[in-house]
Amino acid sequence: MYMYVYMYMHMHMHIQGVTGRRGRAWCSRALVATMVAVVAACASASAGGAGGTSSGGSSGGGSSSGAFSRSDERRLVGSFSDVRAVGLSRRYLYAATGSGIAVYDRLFNAWLAPLSRENGLVDPQITVMAGDPVEDAVWLGVPGAVMVYRPQSEQLQRTMLVGIPDVIVFDRGIGGDAFVRSGGQWSRVSRSGFATPVAGPPPAAQLVLPSTLADVYARYPGLRSGSPLLFRRQQSDRPLRPYPVQTGTFSLDQPSEVWLGTGGDGVYKVDATLQQATPLRYGLLERGVGALGLSLDGVWAAGLGASLLRGGLTFASTDLQRWRWIDGTIAVPMLGMRATSMSVRAQRAWIGTDRGVVRARLDAGEDLVVWTSLDGLPDDRVYAVAARDDGAWVGTARGLVFVSDTTEQRNTRTRGLGVQLLANTPVYALQPVGDTLWIGSEAGLLAFGQISGKSPALLRPLGADPALRGRVTALAFSDSVLLAATDRGVVQLSPRGGVEPFRVLALNVADVGQVTRLAMDDRTVVMAGLDGVVVMQRAGGIRLLRVGTDLPGAALDVVMSRDWLWIATPEGLVRLRRAGDGGLP
Repeated sequence: MYMYVYMYMHMHMHIQGVTGRRGRAWCSRALVATMVAVVAACASASAGGAGGTSSGGSSGGGSSSGAFSRSDERRLVGSFSDVRAVGLSRRYLYAATGSGIAVYDRLFNAWLAPLSRENGLVDPQITVMAGDPVEDAVWLGVPGAVMVYRPQSEQLQRTMLVGIPDVIVFDRGIGGDAFVRSGGQWSRVSRSGFATPVAGPPPAAQLVLPSTLADVYARYPGLRSGSPLLFRRQQSDRPLRPYPVQTGTFSLDQPSEVWLGTGGDGVYKVDATLQQATPLRYGLLERGVGALGLSLDGVWAAGLGASLLRGGLTFASTDLQRWRWIDGTIAVPMLGMRATSMSVRAQRAWIGTDRGVVRARLDAGEDLVVWTSLDGLPDDRVYAVAARDDGAWVGTARGLVFVSDTTEQRNTRTRGLGVQLLANTPVYALQPVGDTLWIGSEAGLLAFGQISGKSPALLRPLGADPALRGRVTALAFSDSVLLAATDRGVVQLSPRGGVEPFRVLALNVADVGQVTRLAMDDRTVVMAGLDGVVVMQRAGGIRLLRVGTDLPGAALDVVMSRDWLWIATPEGLVRLRRAGDGGLP
C-alpha cells in the first residue's frame, strides 16, 4: 500500500512540474481515479483471499486450505546460527541471517516472531541494516528500496529508492528521520515512508551513527584479541570450534553491553568490562529439518545435512524460547549427514540417516554413537527407527535389524546388532504396538512379535485390500486403530483383529503427493507428503495445507503434542497451533 501511495505522490509531483494549471487539474483527477481503482482492486483481492482461506479449519466435513491470521498460530523458524549483521533499537536486538531476521526483546529476555521471506524479505538482498534510535524498529536496505520493520505491530514498510542502499544514519533532531545513501545519492526518508532527495546528510554532530564491529573494537580493544576465547567450547570428544565474530554493535544506554554475531554459533551478549559472554540460542542448528522427535516440553529436530557450518540436533521448547544445539563429535561427525527419521525415548534419541543410525544422549553428556554397514547394519541408508527400552528397531534400504543399547548385550564383534529380518527389502516405516512391531515395507504391511504365546514370528496381516501387499510408506497408531499409507490410499486396521481392514476415503494420498509420514492421536489424523499436509479431525472436518501457500516446502516429517502440530520442511521448522477440537484455527 505504501508503494502505491509513493508512486502516486511522485507521479503527481512530476505532473505539476511539466503541465499547466488545466493539465494539472485534469491529470490529478485522473490519477486520483486511478488510485481509487487500484486501492479498491487490492482491497477486493485481499478480502477475497481472506474470505477464501479463513474458513473450514474445524467445521463440518468439508475440505479447506488457507492462511493463518496470527503469527502465534503459525510460526516458521529456520537457522539463525550464521549471523551476518546485528542492530539495536531502544528495546530490541535484530540479528540478520540466511533465514531472515531474529528479533530479541531485551526488556523481557524473549524471542519474538522472526522476519523472514514469508514477510516479503529476501535475505541475500539486504545490503545494510540499522537499528532505529528513536522507535523500536529496524531499517533495512535492499536494492531499489529501504524497508522499516516494527516488531510490535509486525508491520513492514517499504520506500522505493534508486540504486542500492549502503549507508543508513539518523537525524538527532525532532522526528529523527533517516538519511540513506543509495546509488551515490542521499535521500531523507521520513518515518511515514516518504523519500526526498538531498545534497547530503547533516554534519556528523547532528547524526546518530549505528555502531559497527570496528566501533566495538575501537572502544573495547580487549575484545579484538580476547573474543575468540569467549566462544570456544572444548569437550573431551569434541574439537575446538572458534566460530569467527562477523558483526557487532554496542548499546548506547549501557556502554559495556556489547552484542556480537558469529559465523555459526549465533548471537552473544558480552559484558565488555568483565569479558563475559552469554550465548543467546535461537532457531535451528542448520536450516532444513529432515526428522522430528517429540519430547515432554518441546521437540527435537535433526537436519538435512545441507549446512557447511554445523550439523546435528536442535531442541526447541514449546514456546520457542529455549533452544539447544547438539552437533557431532570427532568420532561421529554429523556435518553433511541427512536425517530421515527419529524416535525419542527417555533420554535417548535414535536418528536414522543416510550414513547409518545414530544414538544421541539428550542429557548433559550428549554422547553420540553410530552404527553403519561396517558394523553389520544391512545398509547405511536408514529409513525408519523405533526406539525401545533396550535399543531400537532400525529399518534400512536392505532389511530390518535390532540394535541393542545395553552394555550387557553389546560386544566388540556385533556391537549389539541382533535380530535381522527382510533381507534386501526396503523398510520405510515402523510402529510398535504392545509387543508387536508393525512394518511398512516394499513387500507390503507385515508384523513381527509374540503370536499366541509362540516364539516371535513374521507374518502378514489378514485383509483383502491389495494395497496392503504393495509398498507401505508410513504407519501411525492410536486408540486401537492402526493406519497404513500406501501408494493407493490409507488403510485402517485393528491390530487386535476382528475388523476387516478398509480404506479411509477422506485421506486422499493424491492431495499430498508422495506420503512421507502419518501421525495420529485421539482427536486428529495428519498425513504429510511432498506436496502438502492433510489434517483430519476424527470427529469430522479436514484441513489441507499446501506447499507454497501454507508451507514453505515439502513436509518431511510431522509430530503432534496436545496444543501444537510440528512439521519438518527443507526451509525450517513449522509450528502450528491446534484448536481445542484437535484441528487448526
